[in-house]
Amino acid sequence: MATQANTDSLTQVLNREGWLAKAKDSIDHGSEAKAILFIDLDRFKFVNDSLGHKAGDLLLQMVAQLIEAEVDSPTDFVGRIGGDEFVVLLQKEQSVVNVEKIANRIIYSLSQPILLDTTEVEIGASIGISLLPTDSSDLAELLKYADLAMYRAKNSGRNQMVFFHQQMIKKIEYRRRIQTLLRKALREELLELNYLPVFDVQNNSITGAELHVSCSQIPELQSLDQEELFAIADESQVAISLSEWMLARGCEFLQRMQESELVVDIIVPIRPTHFHQNGFIEWLEVLLGQYEQSAENIVLQLNDSSLNAQRFPVEKQLYELQKLGVEVAVQNFGTGHLSPLKLHDWPIGQLNLSPTFTNEMTNKRSIASMAEALVQMGQMLNKKVVASGVTSFDQQEMLMTLNCYLMKGPLFSEPLSESNFERLCIHPMDQDGFFEELQKLDEY
Repeated sequence: MATQANTDSLTQVLNREGWLAKAKDSIDHGSEAKAILFIDLDRFKFVNDSLGHKAGDLLLQMVAQLIEAEVDSPTDFVGRIGGDEFVVLLQKEQSVVNVEKIANRIIYSLSQPILLDTTEVEIGASIGISLLPTDSSDLAELLKYADLAMYRAKNSGRNQMVFFHQQMIKKIEYRRRIQTLLRKALREELLELNYLPVFDVQNNSITGAELHVSCSQIPELQSLDQEELFAIADESQVAISLSEWMLARGCEFLQRMQESELVVDIIVPIRPTHFHQNGFIEWLEVLLGQYEQSAENIVLQLNDSSLNAQRFPVEKQLYELQKLGVEVAVQNFGTGHLSPLKLHDWPIGQLNLSPTFTNEMTNKRSIASMAEALVQMGQMLNKKVVASGVTSFDQQEMLMTLNCYLMKGPLFSEPLSESNFERLCIHPMDQDGFFEELQKLDEY
């Protein structure tokens, strides 16, 4: 009866309570080195959602058997602690010495195609490892540390293993501190927006303003560039608040520009959790009505995480935005994982060529060829191609030979305050004099 109570009825390995009790007893009554493997399946939910719970249950049963087959000794034991998460305690001396080999064998085994009745599926596993007594002698801490290491493995590309180290705790504490400061800054209205001009070099005009967050009033956030700030925000719900704030402030900016009889688009980098939120389209529609803004002046910039979500109807969301009249831009075109077929089929208006290509296109012939192919692909798909991160006149000239005339980057301007952006819009041809004046005023 006790054995039955401690066994997971689906997979026949130890359940959470049974594994924890056996692991605690092993740690309390043994002084030998031990290792904990925290295993989280990659892409399990996709299989479960697409093929159904019956297939998901069968997959979990097969995974448990595969993990057990890679464990060296009967004294080492496997448990399923919930969902698609498994744990292994290695306590045989030879197993602990070979923990890396065992973990790699499990990863290899779970990365092979698995036949579920007549359907072949591919998953994978991310594994975090903590060691006793190196990391801790407390079971709860060892599990926590192995879990942290597993998340590092998952965030580093999945289907790999990572050993826990204390630096992970410091990094997590730092990122939580940044998220707390960001929430406070939003609550107390300490953030500001700057505007990066998008230039049409063929017509000597400014077509848009890409929104950039300025944290000048918060010393601890000043050292972070926008990419780092977004990456940390995206790990918590503060990303949604930040995204909402940027869109609202962007609409206010459009209002003021229109009062000055200046017409530009605002390009807003939308966070994935915001884009994937139920009711996002309805929220955006209400916001535009509140500020009496036309959707045609709004460009939503989306990254890979937004567009490659497996469990969110991305295409449907994009068509809803198209109905609303909002244009969508793809961030870092050329370095992401968006299929060309999706670019062809989906209502996407702009492709922002990654700075990786613009920065190296004049230095490496191979990069120049790839940049040319990407620009031509965008043009064949009838998309606007915007070159990001342009830093030199040589890059500008090369892009112009490709008929790519929309550009942004340090060659033209850094992100500007609203007043300086407005002045540049009024006198776009007089760039040299404009920047000299800005330097004299020490405004950027």
